[in-house]
Amino acid sequence: MAGSTERSESRWDRKALRFAVGYPVLLALGFGLAALTFRSRVPEPVAWLWDAAGGRAFAPFFGYVGIGAALVAVVGALLCLQAALLSRPPISRRIFMAGGVGMSMFLTTVLASGLLGQDGVADARDSHPDTIVLAMGSGATVAFAVVMLFSFKPDEQWGPRDQEALLEELEPERAAATFAYWAHARSSVFVMLGIIGISVSLLLLVLSPWLSLTLTLGALLAAGCLVVRVQVSPDAVRVFLAGIVPVLRFASRDVLRAGAETVAARSFGGWGFRRKGQSVSVLASSGEAVQVILADGRRATFSGRDGDTARRVVDVLRAASGA
Repeated sequence: MAGSTERSESRWDRKALRFAVGYPVLLALGFGLAALTFRSRVPEPVAWLWDAAGGRAFAPFFGYVGIGAALVAVVGALLCLQAALLSRPPISRRIFMAGGVGMSMFLTTVLASGLLGQDGVADARDSHPDTIVLAMGSGATVAFAVVMLFSFKPDEQWGPRDQEALLEELEPERAAATFAYWAHARSSVFVMLGIIGISVSLLLLVLSPWLSLTLTLGALLAAGCLVVRVQVSPDAVRVFLAGIVPVLRFASRDVLRAGAETVAARSFGGWGFRRKGQSVSVLASSGEAVQVILADGRRATFSGRDGDTARRVVDVLRAASGA
């Protein structure tokens, strides 16, 4: 059984697998929720096939939305899953991921244009798909597919050898103890936030520009909470959310205890900045983090990017405080 599990894990890229399943499902849910707002504004039944004269094949509203959402989720997931197979060459995985994202978005665009074309129409036989929504959605589909093609990187971009080379360059001793680093969630998370935020925003734009703007700003805020910049020196440690908003600062000499641990963000209330009593956490994702206890009783936890970086921060703090 253990051997079978190991073979299964070695066959799949688990990070890509989560995105491959999660993105189409969330997109389908977004379409379904947006479609419900049109329930009272479209005829019953609705058209799902048209010719030059108008609608010529019909289905119940919930059948249209339910089957359409299932189609988006299943087709998108089946294509994206091919990108999670480690046995495929990198270029093939990129193409499948871009194709899965593009196909699921295109299906959503077609379904949305068909539904919006029936908005305010008394009889579905007199309706036609909304060509503006179809054109805008198709353009966004191509753009996002191209973005995914270039942003999805199956191969590791940063490894232990790169980190060792960086450490060797940080001389003399003071320079080696003064550095800054960025910690962020996986690139697939940002791509998913961007795609879902913008695609659903385009659907909501028909209802209200304010709802669309709110969703877009919410996606940007969520993305900002997944990026952390940390400045380390023998004098102090400063942590910035989204790279610019200062949320944590303490003097290195005030550290009573410091350690590097692998943490789960949910144990601290989630990603981003969290405060509970004397405990403060700033986490871009689950994984390696630095945990410190300060002389004033505070406990601070912040992302360490990777194990080597987290241990390096701990070494600086221990040397500066004698902990």
